[in-house]
Parts: sequence; structure tokens; C-alpha cells
Amino acid sequence: MLRLAANLDWLYRDVPIDARFYAARDAGFHGVEGLFLWQHSLTQLCTLSRETALPVALMNAPAGDWDQGERGLAALPGREADFRQSIAVAAEYARALNCSRIHIMSGLRLNKMPFDEQYTLLITRLRNACDVFAAFNIEVVIEPLNSEDMPGYFVNSFPLAQNIIHDTARANIGLQFDIYHCQKMHGNVINNIRHYQTITRHYQIASVPGRNEPGSGELNDARILKLINQLDYQGWVGCEYHPSDSPSNMDWITPYL
Repeated sequence: MLRLAANLDWLYRDVPIDARFYAARDAGFHGVEGLFLWQHSLTQLCTLSRETALPVALMNAPAGDWDQGERGLAALPGREADFRQSIAVAAEYARALNCSRIHIMSGLRLNKMPFDEQYTLLITRLRNACDVFAAFNIEVVIEPLNSEDMPGYFVNSFPLAQNIIHDTARANIGLQFDIYHCQKMHGNVINNIRHYQTITRHYQIASVPGRNEPGSGELNDARILKLINQLDYQGWVGCEYHPSDSPSNMDWITPYL
């Protein structure tokens, strides 16, 4: 049976963090994930995870000044100290929460910097992060993001992400395969799931094009989830979407409880 993790920064963003954990538990999710968990008290997060029996499946490392448009630090020159600090914070939280996967965001493509130089910087930073996390049995994941939702993001295609994973050359790095982003960038979701399954460490799902709950868009999300299950995938499926206003917006989860 698939393990579904509620993304606490998408599904329940308008309530305090304690209410988000309990809402996810009451909806039937098996775990949680989040982009900005490090903004909350670590002691509080550990207590909430224990009280609700919801493990933290994935968290993002701090990604720079989000309000000022930064979308990660790993490929940004001159930010070595900030990047090291983000890894230290992520390691502290992940270890305490027993979270085994950290998403590291690359940041934006800098047109003033040759692509190869920025690529090499990203590889170096990812290797360093992988080496830090390997000591704690934590995996690093990277996620390709579509250019409509994340203009200018460095890792902007699945083939590029595959090359980055290969060139990083560490056992504890893999792909965060977001079905929504895959459809918007490449389409052909079923075949792409099969193609990238050997490097995929975490899936995420949302409907296309509205990025609402699965089953409300153009894809056959039930078939997609069935395929992932048939592939004997042992990880998590993060549910990173905006709930619609429909009173039945949580009905989609019932077959997976």
C-alpha cells in the first residue's frame, strides 16, 4: 500500500503548525512533509510527530531568502557560508525528526555566469551535502521544476536532473519526481515514471493544470498511483497541492487508507 504524506505547507497553510499535523492525521494521511518545517520549533515538531504518529517523510533544506525571490542556494556563487548553514540546519532537524530525505534546491540560473561553471558549482555543493548527510543515513533529493511555476530555476528538466545525479556520483542522492511538474514539462507521465524509477527516491502528486487534489485534473491520477504501487516502490508519495473548494476534496484519499 502506498504511503501518502501531506505537505503541511500546501494543504493546511492557513492554520498553526499543530493544527496542520492533526488535520493530516484526521484526513488519513500516513505521514507529513514540508518546505519550511525549519521555521518551526524543533521541539514542537518532534512532539507533534510523536503525538499524531505521523513520521516526517521529507523536508526541504533552507533555500535562501524566499520572500526576495531566492529559490535555493546550491548553485549560487558567493553563498558558500549560507549553503553550509542551510545544510547544518537541515541535518539538525532531520536527525531529530528521523527524516531520511532532504530536498536541496539549486536556485535560479544566472545568465551572467557560464552554464558549465554554475553546473560545476552545483555538483560540488551537492557532493558536499551528500557527504554530510551520509554520516546520518540521510538521502539528498533534487527536483526538476517547470518554468511556468518556477521561472528561471536551474534544474528545469528531468534529463538535466538525471545528469546532475549521475555527475554528483554519490550513493545517497536521487530524484524527487513530481508528477505535476513532469506533466507540465514533458508529458508522457507513465513512461517517464518507468524511465526514472531507478533513481527516484520520492514522488509528489497534484492535479494538472490546477494543482489541486489528485483526480480533479486532466491526468488519470488513480492509474498513476496504481503504477507506482505496482513498481514495488517503498518510499513516500508527497501530496503537494492546493485543496479545491469542493466539499469532497478529500474523497480521493479513501482507496489508499
